[in-house]
Amino acid sequence: MNIKIKYGIFSFFIILIQSFIKILGLILTGSLSLLSESVDTFTDIFFVSLTIFSIYISQKPPDHEHMYGHSKVDSIGAIVQGIMLINIYIYLIINAIQRLLSLDFTVKQPGIGLILLIISFSINIIFSRILIWKGKQKDSLSLRMQGLNLFQDSLRAIIVIINFLIVIFLSTYIFDPIFSMAISIFIIISAIKLIKVGVENLIDVNPISKLIINDLRNKILNLEHVNDVNNIKIRASGKNLFLEIQLAVEDHISIIHANEILTAIRSLSNELFPHYKVETIVEMNPLSSEPSISESLINILHTMKSEFPSIYDFQDIYIFRLKEKYSLSLTILVDYNLTLKEAHATCSDFENQIKQQVPSISRIITHIEPREPPNKISSALETCERVDSKVLEQITKNIQDVLNKFPHIKGFHDLECWRFIDGHILELSVLFNPDINIAEAHHIISMLEKDIKLEVSLENLKDVIIHPEPLMD
Repeated sequence: MNIKIKYGIFSFFIILIQSFIKILGLILTGSLSLLSESVDTFTDIFFVSLTIFSIYISQKPPDHEHMYGHSKVDSIGAIVQGIMLINIYIYLIINAIQRLLSLDFTVKQPGIGLILLIISFSINIIFSRILIWKGKQKDSLSLRMQGLNLFQDSLRAIIVIINFLIVIFLSTYIFDPIFSMAISIFIIISAIKLIKVGVENLIDVNPISKLIINDLRNKILNLEHVNDVNNIKIRASGKNLFLEIQLAVEDHISIIHANEILTAIRSLSNELFPHYKVETIVEMNPLSSEPSISESLINILHTMKSEFPSIYDFQDIYIFRLKEKYSLSLTILVDYNLTLKEAHATCSDFENQIKQQVPSISRIITHIEPREPPNKISSALETCERVDSKVLEQITKNIQDVLNKFPHIKGFHDLECWRFIDGHILELSVLFNPDINIAEAHHIISMLEKDIKLEVSLENLKDVIIHPEPLMD
């Protein structure tokens, strides 16, 4: 049997004994303050039954209809108990006021009532502490409430004992309804506090302080491959803590890296929330799944370039993200005929227009480099023709000899040779091993261009244009 249910049944029998003792004392003495105590103890029979039922339901595992479990039933039971206690003791306060107004103060056989109260007090003070201790240990709000209820009975029993001592030794009865009101008010305040705890649990009030959440966020940001923590949501249900985290991670990370991030976050959760059973849900979104500022910014830069004739091109474009803001660093190639003042003014105007079009960019760093105006195609190159077949055949043989020197190259096609008035241009597509690294392919192409210019006997070979392609099955 579950330990919570076992202690719930245990407290049920304790309350039965208490109810018998106090009802016997009420019958023998007729004390109004003892009436408040007896009513509370008598209602506890119902409350303990409700507690046992709440604990039984809350221990059920998650199912299709209750995917987060049933632990909130425990809080509902506590709220119901609190509301009933408030209503009952408001009625008892009204009853005590009526007694005061009618001057009806009667306490019979106070000695017997005192003995019964001392017995009840002794039972309460022992078993209330046991229930509160077990409630904290098992994180059961219902057990804690039941233990607190018994402990309050002990404190209130002291007030009733004092009332009986005053009646025995001073023969004064007026304090009986006053003590009854004091007991009732005390119970109402305690019930309101417990209702507050139950409601907070039901509406998922975050039980974790902001400092601990910020500490978790910072530690996650320090993990490798994590670029940002977009959101952290926390909800508690009994001793279970549900932690939902949304991350922005580097593009194209492997499953192994993703698992390392998840394992690290779970370890951090257990470290920062040792008193809970933490269930962690982590959603990882690659930066490329967000609206891509990089792609749109590149398009904007080249579109704006047409409005600045003295800006020729851009190099070394870097975009840095800090939370929701971005910083842009780039090199602007400008006309080398500009003065420094003119170049600086042009770049400043360019920066301001970028910020207007992309408000999320908070900072722009530009590096200015001079460049000669780009060469324009001369009218002499506007007319061209293919070389004759015999020349192309010799060129093909020369190129094949050059390509044979590179094991990664598997062949070529679409060889074209164009003759202009003042020179030639050679163009071809080269087939590479598909597994070759793109950087290595680029390096081979650079060497090919030089070797072809040396090996091919063409008058004034101006350029060799090579298109790399992977060899497909």
